Amino acid sequence: MAGQKQIEFNFRTHGGARRGAGRKKRLIHESSHAARPEVDEKSPCHVVIKLLPCRPRLRTPKFIRAFTRAIKRMQVFGVGVQHFAIESNHIHLILEAPSGEALARAMASLLASITWAMRRIFRFYGPLFLGRYHLHKVVSPREMRNVLRYVLFNHSKHCGMKPFADVFSSIFSFENLRDLLLVRLPDPPDWQREITGSIRAARSWLQRVGWRRQGEHRR
Repeated sequence: MAGQKQIEFNFRTHGGARRGAGRKKRLIHESSHAARPEVDEKSPCHVVIKLLPCRPRLRTPKFIRAFTRAIKRMQVFGVGVQHFAIESNHIHLILEAPSGEALARAMASLLASITWAMRRIFRFYGPLFLGRYHLHKVVSPREMRNVLRYVLFNHSKHCGMKPFADVFSSIFSFENLRDLLLVRLPDPPDWQREITGSIRAARSWLQRVGWRRQGEHRR
């Protein structure tokens, strides 16, 4: 009609930067998707499982009972856990696996068991884990000793205190603790004794002997 202004249409183009486009940024504490190291039975592994923020705290007797049963089931896949430490929002493991495939299956079983335990114990439903679990392959005696100290005394580190025996870890099942660090152990609670049956004895040279000989290479 005469006297009316033509309406202009702004069409979206495919060029240039767009808000929200591209790969989403990874969270600071989320594990990357880089290729994992090759796993073999001669090299122990340090595994860390992290939970998303605002999830139920893991440091309860009910959860550790469910957790110890879950790590015992990992032996079906040929994977044995030697040590662990449970914090409020993450879990440390020291384990031995014959191959990467066996470890992947065992970890899938463990994560499923943790999810089920969270539902049964805390009535929590929804996303639970912060990305993939972190995997580090231990390759030297010095590194093995450092990993043992780090995991077994992890809670004292987070508390900013001198090393002490944490009941939410496998420290009471470690017979050579005095060789690692002189510390007096208190009597464990009754429920903590259930851990012994879930821990598999170390088979690798690094865990049996090597960590005492920091100056030597792996055999």
